[in-house]
Amino acid sequence: MRPRKKKPSDTVRIRMYNVGFGDCFLIFLPKGKTVLVDGGFHSQGKGAFSGTDLATQVIADVKAATGSERIDIVIATHRHQDHVFAFNAKNWESVDIGEVWLPWVEDLSTTEARNLWKKQRRFAAQLAAAAPSFQISAEDRTALNFLLWNAGIGGGDGAFAAWSNDAALETLRTGFRRRDVIAPRFLPATTQYPETFTTDILPGVRVSVLGPPRDAELFAKIDPERDGESYRALMLRAAEVALPQGGALESPFGDAWVATKDPKVVGPLTADEISRLEDLARNLDPLFAAKSLDDMINSTSLVLVLDIGSARLLFAGDAEWGTWKRILDDANARSLLRGITFFKVGHHGSHNATPKTLVEEVLPSGIPAMVSTQKGDGSYRNDIPLKELFDAFDVHKILAVRSDEPPTQLPANFTRGPGGTWVDLRLPC
Repeated sequence: MRPRKKKPSDTVRIRMYNVGFGDCFLIFLPKGKTVLVDGGFHSQGKGAFSGTDLATQVIADVKAATGSERIDIVIATHRHQDHVFAFNAKNWESVDIGEVWLPWVEDLSTTEARNLWKKQRRFAAQLAAAAPSFQISAEDRTALNFLLWNAGIGGGDGAFAAWSNDAALETLRTGFRRRDVIAPRFLPATTQYPETFTTDILPGVRVSVLGPPRDAELFAKIDPERDGESYRALMLRAAEVALPQGGALESPFGDAWVATKDPKVVGPLTADEISRLEDLARNLDPLFAAKSLDDMINSTSLVLVLDIGSARLLFAGDAEWGTWKRILDDANARSLLRGITFFKVGHHGSHNATPKTLVEEVLPSGIPAMVSTQKGDGSYRNDIPLKELFDAFDVHKILAVRSDEPPTQLPANFTRGPGGTWVDLRLPC
């Protein structure tokens, strides 16, 4: 009599790593399939992992569960350091990968993506150059440095001196020892909304893409240089910081923007307009500018729904209000979210990443949720995680567990890893 084949698992297991102010989720699917959603931590906001530790732990966990160093799908929701920084680690070279999924804005073969990141880098570089001239508190200075660093401006220090967001992204685009599909899958691939697809690498799984927007008009709203006057004022301030002692200030404007010294002559930019720009430069709020840059990158986040049998998982990255408004305004998207059985809470539980309407009118009550977060000082955290958000979850019986402070008595189907390094959730599928 032949031995009976082992019945495939009818559960999906979601592991949330305690990476501090960042995201890293490993999903174990039936039939030994695995999906990694983000692999980040911030060098100024670490949890239980730092350096190569996170990559080492993820690879070991995958091998323990499946018997091989293979991850079928690697997803990076967006390019912030706290979502991609661990991809700098060298030990990813030993891992076999099926596919890599990235937001469409990371497809540098497109003019739109290249232009967007050139503008982002210019804006961030001007802000970093101007930063020393701002008279702000030590707390705000820390927040400003954090936001710039998370955006990829400024080199690492200590153990992370050779690490960068760009190197992590290059690993995601072209790295890993072997990839079933060499080129990343950039999402959404079309303007269809919601976009839905399947892949042979994850048989039986349906993927729906709810963000970021592909529509040019919608995406233009996050252009970091859309307010041209403020951007030029920032350039002016940065130029003044770089001015040698006693030297003459070189104009940061092109010829078409320079007014003549004769006030009677009216050109493309008048003397009064130049004066207004100088006033703007003196009164710029650097933290507001840095947060706007942070919001811009968060707005490029992938928002994915994974249907795995009867389980429906929502991973929202750090998506903010613009993406959520589009979701809430679309009947098909709302219908999709009314059936979810798990929610990865967006942007570490911040005020602008989980709309009140989503909790009160769309998400089913009684579902489990995970919040990868880290409470701490610093205005950059902006009351993260937000108490009012957890209060709303309680009212609607959404069982939200934090990575940094899991309760002593975990809800049903949750388990805690050794030393609080991770929290697992098992769901029927």
